[in-house]
Amino acid sequence: MDRAQRLLLPASGILVTLVAWEMVGRAMGESLLAPPSKVLVGYVVLLREGMMLAELATSLRQMFVGFGLACAIGMPLGVAMGRSRICDVIFHPWVSMFVVISVAALVPLFLLLFGSGFQFRVAIVFMASAWYIVLTTYHGARGINPRFTDVGRSFAASRFQLFCKVLLPALYPYLVTGARISLVHAIRAMVVAEMYVIVGYGGLIHKTGLLVSTAPLLGLLLTLMVVSILANWILRLVGRWLAPWYEERTALA
Repeated sequence: MDRAQRLLLPASGILVTLVAWEMVGRAMGESLLAPPSKVLVGYVVLLREGMMLAELATSLRQMFVGFGLACAIGMPLGVAMGRSRICDVIFHPWVSMFVVISVAALVPLFLLLFGSGFQFRVAIVFMASAWYIVLTTYHGARGINPRFTDVGRSFAASRFQLFCKVLLPALYPYLVTGARISLVHAIRAMVVAEMYVIVGYGGLIHKTGLLVSTAPLLGLLLTLMVVSILANWILRLVGRWLAPWYEERTALA
């Protein structure tokens, strides 16, 4: 498949979806499902007001604090669990429990513990994203071929040298993949947390959902989708820059 076909097929799918959405939206009415033509008008109004982009920027800054903490704690923990039997036995049951807990179920408890401010949103984002990083890194660390470390030891490499020159390059694809997966959950958790306390971008979505027309609401949701796709794409570029073999390893996986 050449480049033109790779671009044409997604564009065709988007066009068909927009046409179908326009037809269904006009049939159902603006109060139930606004058509794209109405969404575009409502989106322009949101941009002129300026509140949407300001709230989005504030929410993303707070989200990246929680996401950064998840990476800073989750990646080393995943490596430790994958390379140490003792760490695996101690932490794996907890990680397995936390990864299946719904973040929405934790909101009432976290409101009591942290209040409704900055710490609450950071904690929710951390709990939603950290465990995907841990598990992805854990499986990557466990799957490293022992021959790689054997070669390093045969050249009298120290433990630090083995980690920097052998283990870390082998883990790059898993670290980036874990970050990409957890980033999507972090953005979702940010919106969920803010909708509960009606602040930030999530609070704006909640208040917009109470309007008669669904056009502004759909505009906010589409913006969130674009931000998620763009952030995921940037992390993919970072992975290719850090490790040129990233695409090859993830394709094989």
